[in-house]
Amino acid sequence: MGRPVRTVAPQWPYVDTYYPGLYVGVDGLDGSGRTTLANELHRQLQSHGYPSVVTGPFPSKKSQTQNTLNKHDRRVGDTSRHLLYASFLAIVMHEVILPHLRAGYIVISDRSWISLYARATAQGLDKNWVTTSLGFALQPDLVIEPAATPLTAARRKLAGAEALDPLESVGGRSQLSGFIAFQEQIQILLAPLRQQLPWHVVEDIKNLDQMARIIHRIEAESEGLPS
Repeated sequence: MGRPVRTVAPQWPYVDTYYPGLYVGVDGLDGSGRTTLANELHRQLQSHGYPSVVTGPFPSKKSQTQNTLNKHDRRVGDTSRHLLYASFLAIVMHEVILPHLRAGYIVISDRSWISLYARATAQGLDKNWVTTSLGFALQPDLVIEPAATPLTAARRKLAGAEALDPLESVGGRSQLSGFIAFQEQIQILLAPLRQQLPWHVVEDIKNLDQMARIIHRIEAESEGLPS
């Protein structure tokens, strides 16, 4: 039968009731290494013979380009920008995530609804409104978070020659201190979700033992075995 479909808003009217795949969300601070971790999980699962796919928050390169343009368009406010993010996620959910879950894949989401929720709420949008706007989203069966502090996340971004995003910053501060303050808010928002969802933190992606334990947990969950 598989896993029951669980959405952010309970009893969202999906046709599916169950899916045989496994939905893994990779969430955490901006700059923490979510994409690197998602790709590494995918690589290891594939090498073990488990069909898996990595999805991002954008359905196409065109939509990603549009999002980049919107970041620099002062006419686009936080509410409109969040709704655009949510619409992109809805497309990915219906066209990529659900079809692969139906086919029995392990779907690794490089940023699930959790990251969108934390970002929008940290930007000052109403928490309940943001949650309602993402009611269609699937709850991950597992959440994997790359460990990072706000400072190490900032350093990682800067080390990769990536500019700190002004939308990931608290206004009225320098670029670095604003980014750190924003990530501190995200940490606060993620804290209760860590208690509510099956959540695992990877302290070091280069630690072979840690990665082996996470991969074992994902594989066991996908087969319905005790982990």
